Amino acid sequence: EKQKYDIMMRIYPFLFVLSLLFSCDLNKSGSNDIDAAKEDARKYIESQFDFFVNSSLDEAKNTFSDDAVLIGTDEAEYYTGWDEIKPSIVGQLSIEDPKFSPRDLNIFMSAGGDMASYTQKLDFTFSVAGEPGEIKDVRNSGVIKKVDGEWKIIQIHWSMGVKGQVVEYEMK
Repeated sequence: EKQKYDIMMRIYPFLFVLSLLFSCDLNKSGSNDIDAAKEDARKYIESQFDFFVNSSLDEAKNTFSDDAVLIGTDEAEYYTGWDEIKPSIVGQLSIEDPKFSPRDLNIFMSAGGDMASYTQKLDFTFSVAGEPGEIKDVRNSGVIKKVDGEWKIIQIHWSMGVKGQVVEYEMK
């Protein structure tokens, strides 16, 4: 009986250390999975305007989920679903030489790595009927989700800041 006790007392610390090693390795691989998903999401976010640059309605349709929400900078630009988004995209594809210069990208991943929200600022240069244009400091945020293994925009919001406070309140 004492011999069994001595053996068990030697085995328990070994099993404890072994279980710690396995749990640390599992946490590390889980972290690596989220890191890889975040990098994948970052690449997608950076490429989300390719349809605009390529002037491709097919690429645009593949960029948005069927039930996506697009909130633009114009008062009327609040669209739900591809059927509402499509006419706006068709009109915007007539913009020539679009170039996006994003910065300050922040990505927040879901625990499962299949959904992400993001915020960023960007500058946008373009031409319309040969006339150059530029919009600086556009605020862009959105949510992307893996749908059938591909990232899709499920919500995107564009805004322009106004000078001064829209609602007066004191900063404390």
